[in-house]
Amino acid sequence: MTKKKFMAEAYELAKLGQYSTKPGVNVGCVIVKNNKILSKGWYEEYGGSHAEINAINSLKRKYPKSYETVLSQSSIFISLEPCSTTGKTPPCVDELKKYDFKEIVIGHEDTSQYGIQELIKSGFKIRQIKQKSLDINQGFFKKINTTSPYIRAKIAMSKDGKTSFKNKKNKWITSIASRNDAQHYRAISDLIVTGGGTLINDNPSLNVRSKKIIKLKGFSQPDKAVITNSQLDFETFKFFQDKSKKLIFTSKKNKVPASKKLSNTEIKSVKSEGTKIDLKDLRSRLIKLNYKDVLIEAGPGLLTSFIKANLIDEFIIYISPKMLSNTANYFFNGKSSLNPMLSEKYEKIESTKVGIDKKIILRKKQKWD
Repeated sequence: MTKKKFMAEAYELAKLGQYSTKPGVNVGCVIVKNNKILSKGWYEEYGGSHAEINAINSLKRKYPKSYETVLSQSSIFISLEPCSTTGKTPPCVDELKKYDFKEIVIGHEDTSQYGIQELIKSGFKIRQIKQKSLDINQGFFKKINTTSPYIRAKIAMSKDGKTSFKNKKNKWITSIASRNDAQHYRAISDLIVTGGGTLINDNPSLNVRSKKIIKLKGFSQPDKAVITNSQLDFETFKFFQDKSKKLIFTSKKNKVPASKKLSNTEIKSVKSEGTKIDLKDLRSRLIKLNYKDVLIEAGPGLLTSFIKANLIDEFIIYISPKMLSNTANYFFNGKSSLNPMLSEKYEKIESTKVGIDKKIILRKKQKWD
C-alpha cells in the first residue's frame, strides 16, 4: 500500500466515531511497519482516549512484552494533528515522544494545537498527506478557524422545487429511504433548528430515530431549537416531549413565558430585524453556546431568511420524482441569484440516488480547513 492509502484508512477509521464524539472531533490512526498495518485506532467517544493512543494501546495488547521493539522505526498515520494541550486527556504528543517512530504522518493541521511544532522540536520527521476533504469535521474546522458554527440545511422537495404542502393533511414529499438517510445529518449535529411554523404545521419530534445509531456507546441526542416570536403552547408539541436540551430563540421574550411543563428548556433573547428575528445575532448566540454543527430543518419562510442572510454552508437536498404544482409552496422565496440551486457561491459535491429520490449536496466554495 502507498502512504496515501494508509492515510485514507486513517480517515475511514475517523468516521467510525462520528456519532459518538460530540462535541469532540473525529480522528483515525494506523501504525505501519514494513508496509503492513500493525494496529488501528480511532477516537471512539467524547472524553475517551484519542485515536493515536488507542492505536498504540491496541499494539501493546498484541505484543505485551515486545511492543517497544515492534513500534521502533514504524510509521504512524494520524488524520489530525496530535493534541499538545491537556483537555479531557493528557497531550497525545507526550505519548508519541516515548517511541522512535520512523515518521509521523499527519492529515489535517489543528490550528488550536502545537502538536506538529512540538514533535519537530523533539526530532521527529513529520510528513503531511492532506486529503481533498474531511467532510466529517467541517464543523470543527470552521469553529476553530472562524469561531462560527458550520450550518447545514436539509431540504426535502418535489421535482418542481416544492417543499411544504398547502394542505396540512399531506406530510411526506420524499421516500422513507431519504428520511432514513437524513438521520445521519441529525446524528452528527450539535443542534437542530426549526421554526414555529414547522411545529404548527408538521408537529415533528426532530430527534434521531435510527436504532443503529442510538444504541452506540457515547451517542447523545442533539440539542434542539425553535425560532419564533409567536406565543405558542409549546408543551403540546412533540418537539418538547423528550429529554434533550431545548432552546426557544425569540426577540419577544415577554410573549414566550417560561412554562413549568417544559423540561430542560431555555428561552434565549435575540435581536429583531424589522418584524423578524435577526439571524446574524442568532449566530452570535450560537457561537457563545459553543455549537459547531448546526442543522436547519424548517419551512420556506425561515429557510429563505437564512439563505438571504448568507448563513448556510451546506445544503442536503432530497428531490422526489413527484410534481406538486400549486398544491405546495416553493422552498425559496427570493432573488434567483440567491437560490442555492443556481448560485455561484455553491458547488455540487455529491449527486446520488436514495431510493426513488435524488440526493444533492451543495457546499459553499469557501473552505475552512
